[in-house]
Amino acid sequence: MQQELTPKQQAVELIKQAHHILLVTGREPNNDQLSAMVALDLILQRTGKQVSAIITGDLPKAKQILDIKGISRDLTGIRDFIIRLDTKNVEVDKLRYETNEDNLEVIISPFSGNFNAQDATFDYGAYKFDLVIVLGASQISRIDKILEDNPTIFDGLHLINIVSHSSNENYGSVNYVEPQASSVSEMLVGIIESVAQGMIDYHVATAILTGIMAATKGFTGPNTTAKSLTIAAQMMSAGAKQQDIVNTLFSQARNDKPEVKKNDKKDSQTFSIMNPPKIESKKQEKAETIADKLAKQGVELTSEGVKDAKTGEVITEESSESTDSEGTPEPKKFKNPEKKSR
Repeated sequence: MQQELTPKQQAVELIKQAHHILLVTGREPNNDQLSAMVALDLILQRTGKQVSAIITGDLPKAKQILDIKGISRDLTGIRDFIIRLDTKNVEVDKLRYETNEDNLEVIISPFSGNFNAQDATFDYGAYKFDLVIVLGASQISRIDKILEDNPTIFDGLHLINIVSHSSNENYGSVNYVEPQASSVSEMLVGIIESVAQGMIDYHVATAILTGIMAATKGFTGPNTTAKSLTIAAQMMSAGAKQQDIVNTLFSQARNDKPEVKKNDKKDSQTFSIMNPPKIESKKQEKAETIADKLAKQGVELTSEGVKDAKTGEVITEESSESTDSEGTPEPKKFKNPEKKSR
């Protein structure tokens, strides 16, 4: 009895049989989804496949370091445009076309009869692709807006649904799901090795490593596994630009936090440096006020004690001597100069 193929093996077989493959991601794709699309697009083209990789939403920051030349923003070029002529009353002799600047002229020479404008109609042919691969969209509603705008675009086609988490609607004819995988990019490595062994260059390796690092938050997330680290090492060996990835995905985030702390600290230091003159000024103003009051009372405060401003003699007037409960004299105290003046 023949053993049933796993979803991964089924996906590989469908890819090998296909001629024109459509790649799509989720709406507003994340860095992992974009990276997976770039890697798979490059590999499939190297195997001789026609590939239409389409993202209609905004591209994430990984676009800065990935080879995204093969990604289209719409369906342009993947459907035939058909000019249909009613030949019921016309017998055609010759058909040719000419290009004239920005125009394409289709020239039909009748053998008998002639055409008029009402005989011509226009239409679109079927989409050229014969396989659809959706990367990272666990639900139909999350697939790129291309599906919403063209509801029948996937009809009659095999669809491979590739996701790295278990919350999946299994809407594809093949659902390749690996909840233990760190990312879709990681999952593609097994497919790539089966479809195009030995074709991973630094472009593909950089894309795969970007997806893994983005999904694992630089290997700090709980989805980081021994396998993801092993594959990351393999991609680096293949030439993946790890430092470019770090600088693109994480350097700004890492710099923001220290800068805030540093700036806060600097602001605090600046504040303390700038304020002392004001504080000193207040202290000086307060000291002068006390001195003025003392001067008005005819006394001055010196290191030797309170002196009479006129005679310069230390004022030794003391409060009446008192004793504590045991009869011991209490320490002598000078009267408050303000009270003395009163």
